[in-house]
Amino acid sequence: MNLRIGGIAWRLPRAGQVFVVMTLVVLLAAWNSGMNLLYLLVAGLFTFVVLSVFFSSRNLRGLTVVCEAPTAVHRGESVGIIVRVENHKPVLPAISLHIELAEAPGRSVGYLVKLPARRAGVVRISALFPKRGVFPPPPVDLVTTFPFGLIETRLRIHEGGDVVVYPRVRAVRPAALDAARGSGDVPRLTRGMGDEFFGLRGYVPGDDLRHIAWRISARKDELVVKDMAHETSRYVLFVFDARARLGMPDFEERFEEAIELVASLGTTLLQRQFRVGLLTAGLHLPEDEGKAQATRLLDALARLEPEPETMLDPFSRVALIEETHRVIHIYVSPDPAQWGTRIGAAHVMRPAEVVHA
Repeated sequence: MNLRIGGIAWRLPRAGQVFVVMTLVVLLAAWNSGMNLLYLLVAGLFTFVVLSVFFSSRNLRGLTVVCEAPTAVHRGESVGIIVRVENHKPVLPAISLHIELAEAPGRSVGYLVKLPARRAGVVRISALFPKRGVFPPPPVDLVTTFPFGLIETRLRIHEGGDVVVYPRVRAVRPAALDAARGSGDVPRLTRGMGDEFFGLRGYVPGDDLRHIAWRISARKDELVVKDMAHETSRYVLFVFDARARLGMPDFEERFEEAIELVASLGTTLLQRQFRVGLLTAGLHLPEDEGKAQATRLLDALARLEPEPETMLDPFSRVALIEETHRVIHIYVSPDPAQWGTRIGAAHVMRPAEVVHA
C-alpha cells in the first residue's frame, strides 16, 4: 500500500502490514465479544499507527539534501556521489535515515543513525551509468521508519544539472594501427622510428627500451621515454560515418562499438602528442592536441547520436575541407559492409584490427 502527497510517500513495510492485520483481528474479536477491554486495545494499536505516520513525517521535515555528482564519467564506470543531508530544525534531531537510489528501492546505500539539529551529515554512495550520453544524476530517496518501524516514509530528491557519460576508453596496444597502415599514411604508435628528438613523456608498455632516459627516470623515480619525431604527419582526423542504418538489426551495438573505437584510438594518439580531430556528416572537431582536446573529443562522442541517412557521406565530405597541413585520415564505420573499403591510400577500419590490452 503506497500513498504520496507532494514529494513525500508513505508505505506499509512488512512489519506494518503484520501490525495492521493484528489490529483488524483484535477489532473483529472486540466486535464479536463486545468486551470494552478489547476496544481499548484496538484504540491503543490504532494510536501506534497514527503516531508512526506523524513522527515519521516529522522526522523528514526541515531536511535538505544536496547531491554532488561528477560532471563527466565513463560508461560502465562506478563513480562516487556525495550526498549531504542538512537538518535545519532548531531543536529536534533526525533519527535513522536511510539513503536509497530511486532505481533500487529497498536497498540502502547509506545510513545516518542520528543527525543533530542544525548539523549536516555526509554519505558517499556509488552509482553506475550503463549508457553513453547526457543524463541527470540518479534520483535519491531519503527513507525512514522511525519510530516504530510500522510506516516507511520516503522523500525523493531530484537534483538538477547533467552528467556527461563518455564512451569507454580501452588501452590500445602500440602496434594496433600497423595493419591499417596502407601506404604508410597512418601513424605508427611505436617509438624510435624518427631521428629527431621531440620531447619527454611517461613510459607506456610497448615503448622501445632503448629510448628510456635512465638518468631522468632515476631522478623522477619513474620511467621517462625520449619521444622521437616521425616522418609522417602528426595531424590525425577520424572520419566517422555516424549515419543511421535503419535496415541493420544490430546497428545500435555496432554504433557504440565504433564510438568506443574512435575514443580509444583518439585518446591514445593524444597521449602521444598527436593532433586529433573528428569529422562526421554533421560535426567537425578541428585537430588539436593536449588534455583539453581529449576532453572535447570525448564530450563530442558522448553527445553524438545517429545522424540522418540522407546526410552527405562524411567519407566524401572530407574532400571538401580545406587543409593547410598534411592530415592522416582514419576511416571508421559501424556498417560491416564498409569495413575494408579502400579510400585513397587508406581503408575503413575493422574494429577487430584494434586489439585492446
